[in-house]
Amino acid sequence: MATKEKVESLKRQVSRRLLRLPGVTGVGVQRNDDADDYALVVHVKEDDPETRAAVTKEAGDADTVRIVRSGTFRKF
Repeated sequence: MATKEKVESLKRQVSRRLLRLPGVTGVGVQRNDDADDYALVVHVKEDDPETRAAVTKEAGDADTVRIVRSGTFRKF
């Protein structure tokens, strides 16, 4: 279980590096089902082994990080 403060701190530490990785389209903080449990959400174009390995290398703690295939974000 990770607190909101812990995950927000992780986001500040790694988001710039994550956003430079090929295939990463966004980074955010999301509350899980338990009100006191949060995760760092990394949005990717494709959920493939190379992208997962790169995200894990940069973000570390797999229990706190969730990789979500979201495609590409567009401005409207």
